This record gives sequence, structure tokens and C-alpha cells, in this order.
Amino acid sequence: MPGEQEPGTILELDKDKSRYLLRVLRMGRGERFQAIDGRGRVFDCSILSETKNGLQVALSEPASTVPSEDAAPRIALVQALPKAQKMDLSVRQAAEAGVSAIFPLSSRNCVSREPTASDRQEKLERRRRIVTEALQQSGSRVLTKVFPATEPSRLMELLASEGYAGGKTLFLLCHEAPLAGMSLHEYCAEDPESIVVIVGPEGGFDPSELESFLEAGFHPIHFGDSVLRTETAALYALAAVKTVMAERESWIISK
Repeated sequence: MPGEQEPGTILELDKDKSRYLLRVLRMGRGERFQAIDGRGRVFDCSILSETKNGLQVALSEPASTVPSEDAAPRIALVQALPKAQKMDLSVRQAAEAGVSAIFPLSSRNCVSREPTASDRQEKLERRRRIVTEALQQSGSRVLTKVFPATEPSRLMELLASEGYAGGKTLFLLCHEAPLAGMSLHEYCAEDPESIVVIVGPEGGFDPSELESFLEAGFHPIHFGDSVLRTETAALYALAAVKTVMAERESWIISK
């Protein structure tokens, strides 16, 4: 739902959201569902009526707060721009996996480019629509945010402005070579408040970019002997990180 909502509000949903409830979920008058507002609060909603512009729904007291607002760790994906359809897939899968933020990155070896402000805005709006669809389909209660594509030189500043900085953030860089100094479990053992996972483009990062990321505090991670496609690497890494952190209480690092 757009913006910050209040209990007792009668809200008219737009045509796309109304169509999803009516045609996909096959819901009707009097039926109930949950929805998330822009602040990250989950409301119990009931369908009142169908108008020519969409559905009218009534909002009750917030059921809960989205986990990304009050639970650690928040996970962010930095995805270097691959070809258009691959980026769409990475955005969709990351949202379904419960990632809190997605930062598209325009690195030197990217095949895809977003050279103008209008191009970046068009792509941003498309990705936000994909996130909305992914959240509706998956039922994830993490309100995934997508940001405009940025340059590597501005990445750390952008991450810091969104709360991914300081000693409590774990920075991980997926790399096709076994450069990692520790295992993923060892990296996660410090119980970080947030985790940033960065994935390169089809041709990998330029050596100078890789060096700058390592200097900025990113730790390289490597998953076996296979060289994964960029969209596969993103989902693989996110799934591995989420699984390790979800099961953190049941494992112990031994030397």
C-alpha cells in the first residue's frame, strides 16, 4: 500500500492491485487479506466493494511490523547490471528470498548500460513493479526496496546512507576464484546486524574495482568449483547467507 496508512482508513486500491486480488487470488467482497504500507506495517484488510477504479478496502489495526524493520540481520544485494532479463530475474528472486534492499551497480564490465536519467528511472520503476509482484506472489513480509543504478565509486556512500555501514555490517563479495580467507560460517560468526552481498556482471569485476571493494572491507566468498552465472550466483549466495543465519543457534565454529 502506498505511503503510511492508519487503522480505520478506507483505501481505494489501484487497478493493478485490485486485479491481482480479484483475478489471481479470486477474492471478493467481505474477504480478508494482509497488506504492507510504506512504513513497513502489516495491516489486516477487508474488501468492502468494487468500484470503476478499483477495490475499496478497510484497514484494521496493524497486525505486526515487517521483520526487516526490527530483526537482524537485514540483507542487501548489490547486483552488477547483467542483461535486462537476467536483472529482472535477480530482482524477483531477491524479493522472494526476503532481501531488504537491492542496489543495481553499473560496473566497468557490465553488458547492460543505463546512460541517462530517464533510462535509469524507467528501469527503476520496472524493478519496483517486479518487486511488488514478487512480494504478492511469495507472501514475503520483508518490504524490499530497490534503488537506482549507481557507480562503484558511490556505492559505499549509498550503502552507508541506507544503514549498511559500520562495524556491525558484514560485506561479502562473490568471486569465481577461491580468494576467501574464511568460510561463510566464520564470516557470519560475529552475528552482524546487516549483511551486504555483492555479485559481479557476466565478465566479472575489473581488477581495479575488485581491489577497491576489498579495500572498502568486502570479504571474498567462493562457492565450490563451478563458475556460476551472475543471476545464479546472486540467488545461491542469498540462500546460503539466509540459511546460515537462520540456523546460527545450532552451529558452533571449531578450530
